[in-house]
Amino acid sequence: MRFFKIKFWALSIVILSFQILSSQDNIPLSLNSAVQLALQKNTDIVIANYQANVSRFLLKEAKGNFLPKVYLNARYNRNIDRQVLFFSEASTTTKLGSDNDYSSSLNLTLPVYSNYNFVNKKVAEAKLDLQNEIARGVKQTIINSTKKSYFNYLIALEVVKVQQSQLKNAQEILLDIKKRVKKGTLTEYDLTSAKVQVANAKNSLLEAQSNSIPAENSLKSLLGLKTNDVLKLTESIQLMEKELFLGNQIEEMQEKNSKLKQLEIAVELNKKQVQLAKSSYYPILDAIGNYNFQTQSNNFDVFNYDWVNTSFVGMQLQFSIFNATITKNKVEQTKITQKIAEEEQEFTTREYRMRFEELLLQLEFSKQKVEVQKENMNLTAEALTLTKKRYQFGIGTFLEVTNAELMYTQSRLNWLKAISDYKAAYYDYQLLIGKE
Repeated sequence: MRFFKIKFWALSIVILSFQILSSQDNIPLSLNSAVQLALQKNTDIVIANYQANVSRFLLKEAKGNFLPKVYLNARYNRNIDRQVLFFSEASTTTKLGSDNDYSSSLNLTLPVYSNYNFVNKKVAEAKLDLQNEIARGVKQTIINSTKKSYFNYLIALEVVKVQQSQLKNAQEILLDIKKRVKKGTLTEYDLTSAKVQVANAKNSLLEAQSNSIPAENSLKSLLGLKTNDVLKLTESIQLMEKELFLGNQIEEMQEKNSKLKQLEIAVELNKKQVQLAKSSYYPILDAIGNYNFQTQSNNFDVFNYDWVNTSFVGMQLQFSIFNATITKNKVEQTKITQKIAEEEQEFTTREYRMRFEELLLQLEFSKQKVEVQKENMNLTAEALTLTKKRYQFGIGTFLEVTNAELMYTQSRLNWLKAISDYKAAYYDYQLLIGKE
């Protein structure tokens, strides 16, 4: 009976484990679908969109300054010591008002002319343009990071496969050597060397598997996925034809690069900030209106009060004659900020032009390196095949096979590294010229 209980619990654990594994999301993921997923779920993009929405409401707020404003005020005063009127000739006083004072008013203000309102609207529009461009820049950066992270993880998985293949070959050779040792054609030294090669291959595989974990988590973080989601990358490790032919697109970079566009808008924004500071020199003209409803009484018989209505309309002009040079100093501050923005724009433009030329050279060298490493990988693959045949026929040695295996593995890893370097440089090139 106890045996059946143990068997039942073991079966339950197996079923539960299978359910847990099957409940994990198995996501087939191409490069394009990874980019689309990042655009939907990446936190930086979501925050950038929120910030753009803040700027939209800021613009609506600035436009609201052109609309009329209506305020309703209500007040009650209990006059403990009422005001008095003095009669100088008789040296007597007369109290004014009543114990209870009620008043309410409806005030209307309509801006007729305000230089501040006009300039402030332009500033808000520039801020919205800047925030939209920042959001576009964040989007491009996330796309760049997603593409890099995708291929980093894809190549990390391929490195794991290479190390698995090396371990498998080392184990097969170990089995063959054990047979030959039994026959007396090889020595214990050969057997020990083969075991060392298996141990080294296991260590390399564990290291490759360990390196793939942060690469996987980095990609999941960019895509807004959970750590237990299982990704199945569907892209192949190769250079696309469009990635190999690059034109001199430096003009496109100056027009579409998000950082340069941000600096351009920032310069315009600072010019408008100077105008906004100068707006304090201009007068403000408002149309105003007031409707007042009031009464006074010594009792609380509210329904029998006599209410008095007063109203007026008019124009109100405000003009600053002297404000202790506050406006002047504000203008000077904004002018300095504008010069800083212009200097930063000029410096960054020069820096990006140099970065553009550098990336073109880097891509050319990386392309040549990929070709050289691919040729080397093919040669070492042929050498490994020939060495294995020599070993099978008893002509070659175990050491020759081991060396050929190591050379092929290293050449393939070098080829993968060259592919990774080219992809990273190409995606940086796309980011620099403003392509998504």
